[in-house]
Amino acid sequence: MLSHPWKDWQRSEVLRRFKGHLISFVGRILRPLFRQTGWPEDFRPSSILVIKPCCIGDVLMATPTLAALQRQFPQARLGFAVSAWSRAVIEGHPAIKEIVDCGRVGSGARFTLGEYLALIKSLRRGRWDCAFVLDRSLWISLLPFLAGIPIRIGLDSEGRGFPLTLRVPCRPGRHEAELYLDTVRAIGILPQEARLSFYPSPEDHLKAEEALSSVGTKGTRLLAIHPGGGSNPGMTLAAKRWLPERFATVADRAVESLGVTILLVGGLSDGPLATQVQNSMRYPAVDLVGGLTLGQLGAVIQRCALFVGNDTGPMHLAVAVGTPLVAIFGPSDPGMYGPYTTRAKVVRSAEPCSPCFRNGAFPPCPVIRCMAAISVADVWSAVEEQWALFNNEGQGDEDKEHYPG
Repeated sequence: MLSHPWKDWQRSEVLRRFKGHLISFVGRILRPLFRQTGWPEDFRPSSILVIKPCCIGDVLMATPTLAALQRQFPQARLGFAVSAWSRAVIEGHPAIKEIVDCGRVGSGARFTLGEYLALIKSLRRGRWDCAFVLDRSLWISLLPFLAGIPIRIGLDSEGRGFPLTLRVPCRPGRHEAELYLDTVRAIGILPQEARLSFYPSPEDHLKAEEALSSVGTKGTRLLAIHPGGGSNPGMTLAAKRWLPERFATVADRAVESLGVTILLVGGLSDGPLATQVQNSMRYPAVDLVGGLTLGQLGAVIQRCALFVGNDTGPMHLAVAVGTPLVAIFGPSDPGMYGPYTTRAKVVRSAEPCSPCFRNGAFPPCPVIRCMAAISVADVWSAVEEQWALFNNEGQGDEDKEHYPG
């Protein structure tokens, strides 16, 4: 007999699938009414809007697309439409000339018709020549059409991209960053040296230095551990989190074998998990959880010799600031959502049910078998491998030349 969580999940899964099929059906019906005009020959836009409201990791994975557009159209006014939740990701990006506040639209939280119409009005005021939609949502795909933006390029997932003038297929199993880059490939741009980027401000760097100096880390190598994550507006994906006591064991081994200072990092919601890690450790750690802005967190992680964490926004932040990392994956697919860098080692289990992340949700699993199957030895082996590659004989500092800050 099925337990209540499974019954609830099956009901919600049926509703999700019905909603998806309904949207696809509507898309197929309306598709003939929207002409695919493509990218006009010799078109040089004077203004370009990239639309990707949420979330932190996804917006970071959109930065290679930003770089490709800036390189191809250096004179264009480049804008980015993003929610308040993820705004800090691109606030200091040198390519961005204008940020459009999406409010709650596309952030994962519920929004009203009034908020949606206000966003359309805001986009109209921008008088954008073209828009790149890096989102699968029908509501987001409709935005540039309703705002009167004439050239609209974007992802076409299950028919939801019907309002676009150039629809780019979402190929199954493709990494998110590559999917976004497919939108610029569709107009003939060949991305060069595609990588995630993040730009902490001078004030962020100053605050990072102050935070680290105040806890006496000067002269020591730093290893950041992020035991939490998975919290976004409208959803919490706690199944992505490895066990706190195992993080603690890895941290203790790092102190003993590598002589590092352990930094516990994360947002306010990660506080209880960080406490569990610290309480399970035999050595003291520096708890910075909840005390840093995103920019300051990026600046702190940039100063670390290694980052160890789950499939979360801070993991992508570590990629963007050039810090070597160990990423722990269970129910989500690293082929699609993994670290977009060669400086990462992904640790995952061989459970046959993994990955199980579908349509923005996981099936109920009281034990989270895929995460429980990842041992301390698995993660420690990856830590040793990354340390040997990037931090022996002082290589750690010099080997961050790709960091764009």
